[in-house]
Amino acid sequence: MVVAEPPVVTFAVLLAQLRREAGLTQEELAEAARMGARSISDLERGVARTARKRTAQLLAEALNLAGPARAQFEALAQGRAVPGGAGAGGAGVAARMLPRDITSFTGRQQELRELVDAASGAAESGGVVGVCAIGGMAGIGKTALVVHAAYRMLPQFPDGQLFADLRGYTAGQVPAEPGEILDMFLRQLGVDAADLPANLDERSGVLRDRLASKRVLMVLDNVAAESQVRPLLPGEGGSLVVITSRASLAGLEDVQWIGLDVLPAGQATVLLASLVGPERAAAEPEALRQVRDFCGCLPLALRIAGQNLAVRPSWTVARLARMLTDEQGRLEALKAGDREVRSAFMVSYRQLPESDARMFRLLGLYPGPDLDVSAAASLAGIETADARLVLDRLARAHLITETASGRFGMHDLLRLCAGQICRDEESQASIDAALTQLVGYFGELARSLDASLGSHKRPATADAAVQAGTSLIPRRQALAIFETERPSLLPVLGLAAGQGWHEQVWQLSESMVNPLMLLRRLDDLLRVSEIALCDARKAGDTAASTTALRWRGTAYSGLRRFEDAITCFQDALVICQETGDRDGEGRMLNNLGGAHLQTGRFEDAIAWYQDALAICREAGDRLGEGRTLSNLGLAHHELRRFDQAITCYQEALAIRREAGDRLGEGRTLSNLGLAHHELRRFRQAITCHQEALVIFREAADRYGEGHVLANLGLAHSGLQQFGQAIAYYQDALVRFREVGDHHEEGQALSNLGTAYSGLGQSDRAAACWKEAAKAMNEAGEHQQAAALLEHKPREPGPHTHTTATKTSW
Repeated sequence: MVVAEPPVVTFAVLLAQLRREAGLTQEELAEAARMGARSISDLERGVARTARKRTAQLLAEALNLAGPARAQFEALAQGRAVPGGAGAGGAGVAARMLPRDITSFTGRQQELRELVDAASGAAESGGVVGVCAIGGMAGIGKTALVVHAAYRMLPQFPDGQLFADLRGYTAGQVPAEPGEILDMFLRQLGVDAADLPANLDERSGVLRDRLASKRVLMVLDNVAAESQVRPLLPGEGGSLVVITSRASLAGLEDVQWIGLDVLPAGQATVLLASLVGPERAAAEPEALRQVRDFCGCLPLALRIAGQNLAVRPSWTVARLARMLTDEQGRLEALKAGDREVRSAFMVSYRQLPESDARMFRLLGLYPGPDLDVSAAASLAGIETADARLVLDRLARAHLITETASGRFGMHDLLRLCAGQICRDEESQASIDAALTQLVGYFGELARSLDASLGSHKRPATADAAVQAGTSLIPRRQALAIFETERPSLLPVLGLAAGQGWHEQVWQLSESMVNPLMLLRRLDDLLRVSEIALCDARKAGDTAASTTALRWRGTAYSGLRRFEDAITCFQDALVICQETGDRDGEGRMLNNLGGAHLQTGRFEDAIAWYQDALAICREAGDRLGEGRTLSNLGLAHHELRRFDQAITCYQEALAIRREAGDRLGEGRTLSNLGLAHHELRRFRQAITCHQEALVIFREAADRYGEGHVLANLGLAHSGLQQFGQAIAYYQDALVRFREVGDHHEEGQALSNLGTAYSGLGQSDRAAACWKEAAKAMNEAGEHQQAAALLEHKPREPGPHTHTTATKTSW
């Protein structure tokens, strides 16, 4: 039960009450007191909490106050408190039961506006009581928001403010019974203890009677269930009830819901700075941001961290940041006196039924940012339908969050708490089983998606997947699913590597490579290759090491780190030669040719390609032969040996069509089109590019599609059809931005500027070149960027499928 302090009348409340008793509007009072109406409004809303002596005198005269009533009014105006019941004319003001507001309250402006609007709505409702519920996880700042808002709503509720902590989530205490709260409220409303009915329904009726003609703000804090609230709700009048709870309270009707999330990063930084002091915050801004991030922008954690620093002036902010770096000790460090983050979480956890508690514990093992129902079911080893129900209950308890797309996430501090509980309460065998099920689920998911995405590139693999019972889904759908799961796949791969599960690491890595290439997620590909390489070396698997080096080199090539790529390919080539892996040797020679091609060493590239071609033909590797011929054509192309390039492309095209390598066919067609372009056969070039475009769109290869669109723009520019060229360049620009390739983005912008220049639109051309320079700088192409800024772009550049990063796929 909350014990109220002796009620104190505020000047804002008293002024509003006296004005209404005098039958005056704010404008009429302002005119009588020779003041502005805005000033009256500010005083009644508490924006200006005191008034100057002369202002108070003018207001007292306008309200016809005299004697003790005037003296008390002017005392309040000067900021001197007057005990409740001492208002003008003996008119009593109801007790204020609100807890203390906090000066460091930060942010939540939208939610504050919603609460103030709810208060205004209650006042204008014509007798309907407004009910507003604030929900959110433990420590999110529900009570702080409501109390802060309540002090700003005082003028709208002149008949009093009732506040009760219903102890729904208070450690070591049972939730309050409605009868207990009714007893407290009725006493505060002047009902004598001897007159209190014993029956709950009768007490509830007395409360409704007492509040029927009043405008009261009632705050029911820390509610556990709807049953605690219903008997406390007024029946009529202009009152507003504000509820806070970690539960969703979906059973309450006609309620305005406001959900709280963690603070935005900027507001969290401001809150933390206000607690540690401006000088310390300014002296260590980076450490302050680190502490903020370790607290997950959770207000309770931020306040505890700030208070710990405030009472330890000898500590640097960096010292606390170092303490919070350790995940195992982070929750232990987030304690201040009798307040601690972990205890706040544990109260919610202890109220869960065992099935929900077990799921919560196991989610602490999950390494990704979010997951769907199927992944959660695999983790817990239960049916999907059962997992859906459990997750829904956890979400309604605000222990996890559900997104609009039906995925579930958990605050980082809650995840740490769940993980610690899991290690304390689950056996090692249970933990191992859960992780095995989780890795197995993601391994099968990745394999299925890769089979669907690889059906154009590796038809034999796709056929085998179908025969094994895997149903292929449309490529665009598969790509979308992979992109959704990608943030989780990499942590799951790391989890498998940490467990020493070599077979699972290898299977999962192999299934992730092709989708990552299609999405141009090259940093992720590099990380996958590093995990796979480290695991292969630990396992002593030379074949796996070779493949992982190839993946690593491919990632470096895509990132335009060609010397690093060459080192990887050379290391892999040595292993292949030592182990007699002729097929792998051919792949590495091909990739070395591609890396040398990208660095402008075209004759060296031809030598590498010719060695690779000999091995492919010796082994009867038709796919490899087609791939290498296409790349050999590129080397001749760069040396302006266009007839030789076309011969290579045509041979490669025939082989790739024969082998059913649709993506390879598309790449070769596009490069054949560029060779025709160089020979000014623009219409033949357009035909090739259009055929390639169909293939890339069919394959959902956005990067390849961007290249072909750009090359179609180039061909139309050659025909002086600049309007059509501009349309193609703009479409290409969208694709390159989607995949985050700044180099190709810059090239497309440069060509777009050249097309605008061809139309005589010099301002648009200059804007494109300026934007292209920015993209080139981000790609590390500073020389090209400088030329573009001088409005000296090179001739429109082709987007060739040099495929040094793709030839080994």
